[in-house]
Amino acid sequence: MSYRVKGQIEVKKIVRGLLFLNFVCVIYLLLNVETVKGIARNLISGADGITSGLTIVYAQENNPYREVSNGKVEVFIPVEKVLQLPELPNGCEITSLTSVLNFYGYNVSKVDMADHYLPKEPFTTINNVLYGPDPNKAYAGNPREWSGFFSYAPPIIQAANAYLGKEGAQLEPVDLTGSTREEIIMELEEGNPVVVWVTLDLSKKKVNYSWNIRDSKTKFNAPTNLHAVVLNGYIGDKVHVMNPLQGQVTYDADAFFASYVDLGSHAMTVK
Repeated sequence: MSYRVKGQIEVKKIVRGLLFLNFVCVIYLLLNVETVKGIARNLISGADGITSGLTIVYAQENNPYREVSNGKVEVFIPVEKVLQLPELPNGCEITSLTSVLNFYGYNVSKVDMADHYLPKEPFTTINNVLYGPDPNKAYAGNPREWSGFFSYAPPIIQAANAYLGKEGAQLEPVDLTGSTREEIIMELEEGNPVVVWVTLDLSKKKVNYSWNIRDSKTKFNAPTNLHAVVLNGYIGDKVHVMNPLQGQVTYDADAFFASYVDLGSHAMTVK
């Protein structure tokens, strides 16, 4: 047998071996979806929305809101546009949650959520000292009033749990507070809109108001330009946002996530 024929046989063996190895890898990944998700989470890039090939394959299989056009990746989750005004001048958090619930097909209003499901605690003044709740435990004031302030994610999660429990829903709210930019983006890749706490114009937080937390008597310094919105997609270096004061808008992704981090990285989702 000539060296040329032997060489051709060896090449064919190598090709067969590579094809078989590729087949085994595909079967393994199909049987280990959680492994694929974990790898995808590690490979996603937070800089400009560009993802690895593995992430693209996973997301395209599972996220109907993801498209690739002219080499550009876009995720756009069509959440409902729900505006907080005029009924809830300081109800951006519960309005954002309502938008997410409406997206999942629940016909509930922002006012119903604010009045019947959102845990709220009023301000009181004792000996000229202002007392109020811990925003991680209750909304400070009343979102129907201009004197209302805000809450962080846990009271919004409590409101979602109360409503979804009444409806017998399989969905659950998830606290994403402390999540990285990459982890938040991965929620979008999985088709989950995210309620995110940022500032009104994505500028630095302004802390020029305070009250004493009623339970602990400790002083709480409150950011007065806090806002909550629904992050519902991205394209390139921009993010898609349902802003309850404006409707659907786009923001620079770097500025958006810088504001998110500046405020303490508060976020939640429902899935």
